[in-house]
Order: sequence, then structure tokens, then C-alpha cells
Amino acid sequence: MAATLLSHVVSDLCIGRPRVLTLPPSTPITAALAALRAGADPFVFVDAEPAASSYRAKRGPATVYAKVTVADILCYLCGDPGNLKDPSAALRRPVSAVAAAVGPHGVTHRVDPQTRCLSFLNLWLLDAIDVLLADDGCQGLLVPLHARARKRTSSDCCVLTRDDIVRHLFGSISHFSPIAALTVASLGLVHTHTHAVRVHDDGLADVIPLLRRAVSDCTAVAVVSVEDDELVGEICPGVLASCDAIESVSAAFAALSAGDIMTFIDCSLMSHTPPDFLVRAIRVRLKDSGLDAIAELVMDTVEDADAPLASSTSTSNSDDEDSPLGRGGRRRPRRMSSGSFGWRSTEDVVACHPGSSLVAVMAQALAHRVGYVWVVDETSGALVGVVRFADVLAVLREHLRP
Repeated sequence: MAATLLSHVVSDLCIGRPRVLTLPPSTPITAALAALRAGADPFVFVDAEPAASSYRAKRGPATVYAKVTVADILCYLCGDPGNLKDPSAALRRPVSAVAAAVGPHGVTHRVDPQTRCLSFLNLWLLDAIDVLLADDGCQGLLVPLHARARKRTSSDCCVLTRDDIVRHLFGSISHFSPIAALTVASLGLVHTHTHAVRVHDDGLADVIPLLRRAVSDCTAVAVVSVEDDELVGEICPGVLASCDAIESVSAAFAALSAGDIMTFIDCSLMSHTPPDFLVRAIRVRLKDSGLDAIAELVMDTVEDADAPLASSTSTSNSDDEDSPLGRGGRRRPRRMSSGSFGWRSTEDVVACHPGSSLVAVMAQALAHRVGYVWVVDETSGALVGVVRFADVLAVLREHLRP
């Protein structure tokens, strides 16, 4: 192993990184959403003292920060029927309510109670990897930007994630021979227990619980076909962060199937206006469920149409060939991601085969800026599992042991 790789410290990875944004627990959720849309990172940090008692009991004295994303706020709105009945009131509540729902999986890492900032600046890179791997709830490290600052706060730090460290190690991938050339299947990196739903599954009952788990382990919810479990797309927390109106997206999850939610997200991001036929269907189903308040909010997103309201029957069961699902409830064939760093379709998934090499899978994920790669059968296209950066990091770290 090259001595240069072993001699790296955490600060080597922090050059040019932006400061993290930390919000007081009393910040309204609406203000947190505005900060998420305006910030450089797709997350903000909240002082999660109320939710940290069990975490602190096991890890020692700490100031704990919860990582909050748009997907967390979506799960918060859809996870409580009371929030859906009055979304405006729910969004006026403090962001600490979302941080409490996030739980320990959103926590970055404990902070020294004396300085309220991590002493990770001069930590050896290998030790930092051990910290990330030893704590299942730790998705990243808060690292101080200035070593000699007299008084540090969390706002004087940047965040270093598993993805950042994997990207750094990929720059020295030649030192990880021969494991870099081995298949992900032979390395035991293919997790068969994925967060997956079928295109006809309900958004509120089926997708939201899995989306919450996907946020906690930095993956997404896979959407597969009814007949043969072919991977047709995904509902990704990162893509949800690009949606403008959280109320409309929450309404879509409360009223539509997984396949129609994909269509709603894609159309909303492409034209900033969801298709009328889906909006009318959402309004009907929400009103049938007694969710008039959020139905009215959806009405404000599009112009009123003179056409009769859509039937309350799921559009996923339609035989209309113009439907996004087509005949037989099958979506269009999935597309591999184009590698754009901006918006991407829910069908632009990053996928590999069980026989793909570790270096190829790492290159795919890093090129598309995701921390996971779906694994599909080379012949049928059926979903087999997922490769996560957390497990890739563990394999690379094992290779570095003396």
C-alpha cells in the first residue's frame, strides 16, 4: 500500500468544501425548506437534543446533530394523518419535529462538549473510516474548517460523508489490487434485501415507510414491474429535493400508486406542472379520504380544467396506451442514467450486474453522484439487490489493514 494513502488526514479532503448550515430546533419547517432549496447541500443540520438521549447513552457525552432533507420532511407530512389533514399547520411547526422523526440514522456524529465541534481535523483518514463504519447511525463527520479558531460552532464545520471518502480512495484504486477487479457478487456486496415496491403499490402505505428507510441507509426505493420484478425506475430522495411544492408531492404520495408517483415527479420537474389528469385524480382521491385541505392546495398548482374529474380508479390500471404505464401495468423500459449532475428522470437508474467488477460499480456510482448501484439480472432485468457505499467502504478498509 502506498505510504501517501496511509498518511492522509481528514483535513486533506475538506479543502474547498462549503460550511454546513445548522438550524435552531425552533426554526419553522417552512423556513427549513427554504434553506434547503437555497443551500449548496441537499441537507441541513438540526440540534437534535430531544432525539439523542438513547444515542448519547451508548456513545457518551455529545452534542448531536440530525441531518434533515426534503425527503425527511415529506415522510413527516405523510407519516401522520393529522399532518395531511392540515399541511399548512404541520409546516408551521418547528423543524425539531422532523429531527425527532429522523432518529439516530440522521445523526452525523458526536461533538466534543467543550468546543462543540469535532476534533477530526487531524484525524488519520483510516481512523475516520473506522468511526463511520463502527456507528450505524453515522452518515458523516463534522469537520472544523479552521484548526486555530478560538471558538468553534457547528457552522464553522463542513461535512464529510462516506461518498466523499470513497471518491477519495477511488483516486488510488490501483493500490486496491486485486479486489478492485473482483465481482461485486464474489465480494459479498450484493444486498438482496432492497427497498422495493411494485408499480401498483400504494404510495402512502407502501412507498413512504420504505422511503424513510432508504433515507436512513442512503439508497432509494426501487420500483419493479408486476409480472417479473424488472427494475423500471426508482423514487430517489435526492430527486425529491428538486421538487418545488412539498404539499403537492405529499398529495401525490397520499393518493397515487408508485408508478404514477414516478410520472408525477418527472412531469413536475420537466415542466414544473404535473399533468392535469393526475392532478384531477389526486383531488378526487384526497377528497374521498377526507383530506380536503391538501386537495385544495393541489388545486392551486394547476389551472382549473372544464373536463370531468378523473375516475377514482387508479390510473395505474388503465388500459390507455397513452398512459405512462401502458397496457398491462408496465412502464416504459428503464433508461440508464445519462450522468447529468442536475435533474434526472426516475427511470434513469444506475444499475449493474452481479458479475460487474468493484471498480466498475464504483465508477458508475461516482459518475452519477449516488451512493448506491442497483444490481439486476443480466438476462431478465429483474432486480437482484443493491450495492451500497457503506459496504464498499468496509471492503476497502479491510484491504488496508496491516
